[in-house]
Amino acid sequence: MEHVTFDQGYIQRLANAHHVDLNHLPTKEELDRKTAEQAAQQLKRDKMARYYSYSVWSGNIPLEFSFGNWNIAKQDNPHLAKSLGKKAFVLSKQLENQNFNVAMMGDRGVGKTSLALAMLDHLMSHGRSGMFVSTAELLRMVNDKYEDTSIRSKLINITRSMIEVDVLVLDDFGTEGGMTGNIKPVHKDLQDIMYRVSNARVDFNHNTAKGITIITTNNTKGQLKQMYEGKFIDRVYPDNPEQQLIFDGMKGVRNV
Repeated sequence: MEHVTFDQGYIQRLANAHHVDLNHLPTKEELDRKTAEQAAQQLKRDKMARYYSYSVWSGNIPLEFSFGNWNIAKQDNPHLAKSLGKKAFVLSKQLENQNFNVAMMGDRGVGKTSLALAMLDHLMSHGRSGMFVSTAELLRMVNDKYEDTSIRSKLINITRSMIEVDVLVLDDFGTEGGMTGNIKPVHKDLQDIMYRVSNARVDFNHNTAKGITIITTNNTKGQLKQMYEGKFIDRVYPDNPEQQLIFDGMKGVRNV
């Protein structure tokens, strides 16, 4: 095999073309550290994508929304809409480096899901892993697993992801327990899933949240306790008013 050599001038021109300073080449240790950092970043991206892929969407249709899409002009009460959007954004900024839960309560179509998605979008853009779970769709999967055994393995992966993910959105939480006036306890299998998830997302030694759980609901906390075991609701529904967004006075407007 012919041995090829390059003169110093050619090497310098090649280095200049690729903006490489031959007088300050990285050491092996620096290259190893950079390679390790790149591998860790790729692992984090893969992990985020995996969690998000286990999201449970209503009708299997993924939704996207950002704070830039929050259109207060569509509301009869733009002042309240602006206030709620600002509060959700401020909470998102706090959650970049903190863990606590957030509850959004109000009638259908007032923008709860939109702001929950905006918070999820913001936090994922800042490196937090996230997933979205329609609790009504999750209940449908729980019911269907008896006739379709392939759903069982999906539920295992979904439950594990709900436990481990940084940001968990539980959307339309409470619809799986029936409408107001016809509230009943939720299916035992779904109760078991939610209880395992809530237990795992609490640091009992410090009485603090592990990760972030954001719920949107049409129900009061008392009504939710008629559907689920009380301890579960106490763990996911924050008592701090600063961590609650109340949509009273907002009228139903889809695609807010």
